Amino acid sequence: MPNEPDMHKAPEKAPATETDRSDAPADDAAATAGGVEETGFPPRRALFAQLGRDLLDGVRGALFLRSGFEALTSLPANLAMLVLADLAFNLLISFLLVGRGGSFYWNSLPYFLFYLPLFLFFGVAAQRLLAPRSGVVPLAAALVAFSIPVELCHGVLEWLAQWRRFESLSDYLSAPHYYRFFGWWVAAALVFLWRLQARRFSRRLGIALLFLALVATPLWFFQRGDLWASGEGGNESGALTIDDEVLSAQPRLLEGELSRLRHGRPGVPDLYFVGFAGDASQDVFLKELTVARQTFDGRFGTAGRSVLLVNNPQSATALPFATVGNLERALKRVGEVMNRDEDVLFLYLSSHGSRDHELAVSNPPLELKQVTPELLKRLLVKSGIRYKVVVVSACFSGGFVEPLNDAESLVITASDATHESFGCGFGENFTWFGQAFVGEALKETFSFTKAFEKSRETIGKWEEDRGETPSNPQVWIGDRVLPVLERLQKELEHGGRGSR
Repeated sequence: MPNEPDMHKAPEKAPATETDRSDAPADDAAATAGGVEETGFPPRRALFAQLGRDLLDGVRGALFLRSGFEALTSLPANLAMLVLADLAFNLLISFLLVGRGGSFYWNSLPYFLFYLPLFLFFGVAAQRLLAPRSGVVPLAAALVAFSIPVELCHGVLEWLAQWRRFESLSDYLSAPHYYRFFGWWVAAALVFLWRLQARRFSRRLGIALLFLALVATPLWFFQRGDLWASGEGGNESGALTIDDEVLSAQPRLLEGELSRLRHGRPGVPDLYFVGFAGDASQDVFLKELTVARQTFDGRFGTAGRSVLLVNNPQSATALPFATVGNLERALKRVGEVMNRDEDVLFLYLSSHGSRDHELAVSNPPLELKQVTPELLKRLLVKSGIRYKVVVVSACFSGGFVEPLNDAESLVITASDATHESFGCGFGENFTWFGQAFVGEALKETFSFTKAFEKSRETIGKWEEDRGETPSNPQVWIGDRVLPVLERLQKELEHGGRGSR
């Protein structure tokens, strides 16, 4: 646009020597830029037009292309507008991701702007290696501009990760450093710095080393929070408050659950239910396990023989926490009260799962141990329980099959070891596997193997209809547990639950 000033380029003057350029006051250069007001700032229209060009140059720099920033002529007004744009984009993206349930975090502002003094100090330090008076503001403006598209890209991927088809992206979007894609931004900055006016190799290397020491290293150890954040700490039901009521309730709740467990009846196969809802961030695990316990108590005769362990702020004073220690105590107590030669444990675990085959155990601010297949195997062996049905409803849960697959176990998982399962979103009442297995199949049959086959068929149809990658639910049937489960099934089918 020929009628508007280019704020990256100083106005043309008569040729000058290097000494002339170094002695020219910076304010004079700013004041003579086309349309600059007496205050030293250009008109509003020129500011926004230049901001648009700066943002485009930021995209070019982030893509390792040459940009207008390499002329090192940015003004303080350019830097101020880029900082405001950075604030605005962060606020917009974080609002779109969190929603109206969040709030503006004023305390995050100092941390958000932590980069600005670092960039300016780096500009001062690098000035001696560049043309005099050309490094402080222009270098800072370029580094801010390059960060904006990098952060926007991360925000878009975070948004995509909320869709089931792209859930796997979330494993790669952790942000332990100041900028989310920190390596990308550092690489773009180093390429830009290498192209600057310093002609000698030693000066270019010096600028790069200064950047790594004064900017990259501090930001590596510093995490920037979003300006708009969930007031619930990321949990669907809010943050857990560890107060006197919770602290006094938890031991009593677990002791109450375990002390009420009835002993098995001689000569009658009884079923014991232990539910474990491991992740507090979403209510779906609490909801699924609550319905599962109700189903087993009412239909499978586990009333008085069921234990529910849950991580969720809603149930902190109503149900014992789902921790490894509580699970160990629950299994041990079941092993003590059941008739081990004829009774069966039904252990149902529902949570998030990882590619490393860890079942998430999360209840912030508590720091809890995760459940691995090997750990679960040790807990079951230690309990002395012989016959068991173990259901793991989680992504990548097929990794639990091999460690648990002995002759006295039936192991069912919501997916194989390399694929995700679906349905663990905010507002859901069931995961897909929970809906198919507990919500539908177990209401039609007392056979756990038939219920699994029906569930696998149902889930496969849902995944096909919605274009999802198959989760491939898995099953292992031990040869010695099968006759025990058949006797239990016949007892239930003939109404043998009776008074227990």
